[in-house]
Amino acid sequence: MTPTRPCAAYPWSLIAPAWGENRRTELVSAVVVTFHPDEDVVTNLQALRPQTDHLIVVDNGSSAPELAPILELGEAISYELIENGENLGIATALNIGVRRCLELGAEWILLFDQDSQVTPGFTEAMVHAFLHSPWGKRLGTMTPVYIDMRSGASIPMTRAREGMEASMTSGSLYPAAIFRRFGFFRDELFIDVVDYEYSLRLRKAGMVIEETDEAKLLHSPGTPHTYGVGRSVRFRSSNYSPMRRYYLERNKVWVSRHYITAFPVFCLKLFYYSSKDFTKILLVEKDKWRKARFFLRGTFDGMLNRMGRLP
Repeated sequence: MTPTRPCAAYPWSLIAPAWGENRRTELVSAVVVTFHPDEDVVTNLQALRPQTDHLIVVDNGSSAPELAPILELGEAISYELIENGENLGIATALNIGVRRCLELGAEWILLFDQDSQVTPGFTEAMVHAFLHSPWGKRLGTMTPVYIDMRSGASIPMTRAREGMEASMTSGSLYPAAIFRRFGFFRDELFIDVVDYEYSLRLRKAGMVIEETDEAKLLHSPGTPHTYGVGRSVRFRSSNYSPMRRYYLERNKVWVSRHYITAFPVFCLKLFYYSSKDFTKILLVEKDKWRKARFFLRGTFDGMLNRMGRLP
């Protein structure tokens, strides 16, 4: 891992007005994990930076040309870039960013994927919703309403008996004390289902995950394809790469093995969605046999507790 790069200075006078006259005094830090970022990431960082006290960008092995636009951004805004030099996985990258936020004295930590963009007043609305939640000290995570960047439609999240079933990583807000109390994300999961595992860990300990409609996050949920049969039957397939499919299925099995007693319905739904995905792979996706092979390999490795990065 290469040393941290502090990128340029950003006049506080340009940041403060964004918070209004009643700006909160607690420090809010944000972590954005990048992996082969495109030009949209610069726009997303520009929208986020004025709404946070610290912005930590953790990069997982992108090339110098891919990082060039982000480094150039340092001339306009102040942030900290941590280059891992290789892909250490989303879990480890998040942990590196969270630990840095704790070192900086952050009281609130926001986590983001590179393909999400905050709307005006996002951070202020998230903190306000957390502080005024009826769950009080039981609230562990606050999530926003997710808006699909392509369609403009909201992305529904499933509710549990108390709060939400689980949170997505991007846009989620945590008090810093949560990580001190419940630990960090599980490095061995590498990518995918990392957020589900942490959500279930909190819920198993009696904490609650909640959603606020006061904050909206523009989000790009992968690259799904829509397929039609005739003129009436249409469905979407996630179209993940074989490697991504491996981690998804392996980690679903791993999470289910650890949490099915506490959350049987949630875990059974994971298997249900996996069976649907496998059918769609065989029916409509390209490179189907390779994807199916990685799907099955991930399933078996999850059962045998073979974790970490796939060689």
